[in-house]
Amino acid sequence: MNALTTEIKTRARLLQKLLETRNTAASKRALILSRQRNWEIPDSWQLKHCMNLAAADAGFQNWEHARLVLGGEAKPGDDMGDFWHGAEVTSFFNHWYASYAEAQAQLHAHETDYLLPYRRQYLIVTSDYLQAMGVSASPEFWSAIGRDLVLGYGSASWLNLAQQRLQASRTERFKANWDASQIMLDLQSTEVEAERVMKSFVRDGRLVSIPEQRKKRLVILRWLVGQLQFERRYVEADINSFLLQFHSDFATLRREFIMNGLMERADGEYWRV
Repeated sequence: MNALTTEIKTRARLLQKLLETRNTAASKRALILSRQRNWEIPDSWQLKHCMNLAAADAGFQNWEHARLVLGGEAKPGDDMGDFWHGAEVTSFFNHWYASYAEAQAQLHAHETDYLLPYRRQYLIVTSDYLQAMGVSASPEFWSAIGRDLVLGYGSASWLNLAQQRLQASRTERFKANWDASQIMLDLQSTEVEAERVMKSFVRDGRLVSIPEQRKKRLVILRWLVGQLQFERRYVEADINSFLLQFHSDFATLRREFIMNGLMERADGEYWRV
């Protein structure tokens, strides 16, 4: 189990809560996904059903498919799902290849492009495509794998980029299809819960680690962002320097601010919401 599969399971638990209360948006989306995959509609939505739904919503056939691919266990030629594609990028013109060798040749001929898997095919895309998916085109994530997510599958770079994609899909796809307001209420911590999280993850004013569980992570993120000023515009270097006081992985924390709606970003500037 890694951070990616943990995120799918977290979504599944949230979905189950919504479906148990017969939430309209959640019920509609569950029916659509189930019919697309010819799944029987259960009398009551159990966690196993919701894990399949959450996986399908992220671009996989079912939970087992998501576990295999996101867990780094897929083999060359396996179906990699629609994870690196979605409604937000359907308007982009891309090069599609059935052969990995042909896709690699195209990639090597264009030094600013990127190679992504799509089911059992391959996509060559631009940085604009990545941006639309919420994925960074920065060389710090791509250089080590030669701008090739097939070649880099299972590596630390791949894991980082997949985390970006999964967080963006929560923001752009998951929140659009499920009841976002109820989900955020479910992620609120009581004062006692928040205090327990702070004691577990903060030592001498620094983070011991970044919590994997989203509810706990939000406690830490709110504590951090609460130390920034409202109405002030920060450049990225300012945010990085601020976060380095608390943890070395400032890039993840900075991204989490945006993905969880605690800060907004435009034209290289960040500000509190």
